[in-house]
Amino acid sequence: MPDTQAHQQHSVRGGLYIDPLPFGEIEVAPLPAIAHIPVDAKSEISVSVGDTVLTGQPVTTCNDQIVANHASVSGRVISITQNTVSIQSDQLDTPYLCKVQSLHNKNDYQQLFRSMGLVGLGGAAFPVDKKLNSLEPTTLLINAAECDPAIYCDEALMQERSAKVIQGIEIAIVASGAKKCIIGIEDNKSKALEQMKAHLPDHMKLICVPAIYPSGAEKTLLRLCTGKTGALKENDTICFNVATCYAMYQAVSKSRPLISRIVTIVENARVRNLEVRIGTPVKELLTPLERSTSVVCGGRMMGRVVTQDHCVDKRTNSILLHTDNHPAATPCIRCGACEEVCPESLLPQHLYWHATTPDTAKLQELKLDQCIECGCCDAVCPSHIPLAGLFNSAKRTIEKEETEQHKAALAKYRYEKHLARQSEKTVRQRKQLDSKTEILKTTNADNEAKKALIAKALQRKKNKRAVETDKKSDRDSTL
Repeated sequence: MPDTQAHQQHSVRGGLYIDPLPFGEIEVAPLPAIAHIPVDAKSEISVSVGDTVLTGQPVTTCNDQIVANHASVSGRVISITQNTVSIQSDQLDTPYLCKVQSLHNKNDYQQLFRSMGLVGLGGAAFPVDKKLNSLEPTTLLINAAECDPAIYCDEALMQERSAKVIQGIEIAIVASGAKKCIIGIEDNKSKALEQMKAHLPDHMKLICVPAIYPSGAEKTLLRLCTGKTGALKENDTICFNVATCYAMYQAVSKSRPLISRIVTIVENARVRNLEVRIGTPVKELLTPLERSTSVVCGGRMMGRVVTQDHCVDKRTNSILLHTDNHPAATPCIRCGACEEVCPESLLPQHLYWHATTPDTAKLQELKLDQCIECGCCDAVCPSHIPLAGLFNSAKRTIEKEETEQHKAALAKYRYEKHLARQSEKTVRQRKQLDSKTEILKTTNADNEAKKALIAKALQRKKNKRAVETDKKSDRDSTL
């Protein structure tokens, strides 16, 4: 049974309350005229310009490090770059037929998910097969809490396709080998809650968490659902987003690779959820009136400004329109509002002071690495200081320093090893020289001894001849 009291025991520290907006059923977006399939720069592209491809056909190969990418429409390949395969759609959507082989163990599931191009659909797009390979979990945590106040795609998915989501969760349990499964869902998702409860099996536990951003952050959700703190790996827990589980269902039951995803489009108070093919340009999803607006991709709190030529990829969960320009920042007034809303119990105002230096040692002491860049501090800052962006830049600075320090330490280590090898070589050469010298000395001594013996032998022979000569002379004189 769902536990609706869990969040009273393990409340969210800080955060921002979410005011939900109404939305209708999931719409299917029209096929794009040209689908620009994003590919990893390290991928090996398996098609050529001019090739005819089918919907779901692989356009890159996969390996232990990279998942495959697939054509999201049928048509003709018109261009290939290092990061994109562009396919002109024939609007027929002819499917590429593939059959899923028998799945017996975790390795089989990893290979399947890798070949189907499955990544996490919560926003990070981490390859599913890598996450499965990272640990042997005892608990599977399903993230059914949206990661941003302006994203409704997971809620819509649970409302309309809850039975298939549950089937996907069953697949995730088998693939991960977890002994128990917990689903964390925000308490303001009443229709989604109702549908999920209707299909919930006994071995899954549904827990309501407060609709406070960022309840959907993995560590926060773990704390709300279990009371445990720390990283998921430390608690033998693996986490998947509900949309990722739905993609697992599609891959295993329908032999369908990840070629589409649900995307939330928010314009003021109007919300639409569209099932969009990967590679669709944002401008094709907008009405003529909407095409004159700015676009933020990824949510109100953590999103980034993009152009309307930006194409939907596997991590695109929302498109936010009519966003206000960020007011100019003014000096910090030390009000402490940022500290009150920080879900990680950090001190954003102190981090800000040291991030502007940047005093990397002090930033590390203040646990900057624990900042999840949720943007809560940005939202409440009366001075409109872009704190999350500053913290991100400071993290990059620290990473750069650590990289440089690592390179310097590695260079020093290699130089010291070089000196040690040179010293060893010098000692070895000296020993070899000393050994040769000793041999030469011994050889010379032996030669001198031999010469002395020869000289003595010659002397004896000479003496003997002299004696014989004297004897002969004596005989001759006698005669």
